[in-house]
Amino acid sequence: MSSALRQSPSVPFIRMAETCDLPECAAILNDYIDATEWLPRALDHQAVEALFTPDLLKARRVFVAEQDGEILGFLSMFPDDGFVPALYLRADARGLGLGKALLDTAKSEHPQGLSLTVFETNLEALKFYRREGFSEDPSGRDDATDEGIPTLLMRWPGGAT
Repeated sequence: MSSALRQSPSVPFIRMAETCDLPECAAILNDYIDATEWLPRALDHQAVEALFTPDLLKARRVFVAEQDGEILGFLSMFPDDGFVPALYLRADARGLGLGKALLDTAKSEHPQGLSLTVFETNLEALKFYRREGFSEDPSGRDDATDEGIPTLLMRWPGGAT
């Protein structure tokens, strides 16, 4: 048996993103938009890619889930207020606990609490965030999104993860 067959795949891990990871993060987001039937595309592929510049790493903390040199997902957050504008995983990486691992990293980075918005129609994400201790803040509902789908403001109050 060759050594390659005896080797087990490495375990995914979470780390800070580097500039070289940004194109893959953009691709994950673009793939999600393309594959999500209920989500209209408000920005074309190039406009999404243009969001993932080195300046993003100056304004936000971006964490990636990596396994065997491949980026499986990412989370970005504003370090000052704990707002999480993005948490996305590749389709083949969902259901493996990576979203929870990324969110736990954000909770550790900002234990005073986190907030995020989620599309009202994204029932799987709503279920996930509720399971992770987030609850809806009714004052943060936004019916005027670029996508035409209302978003809900969700908050995690902080504390132990």
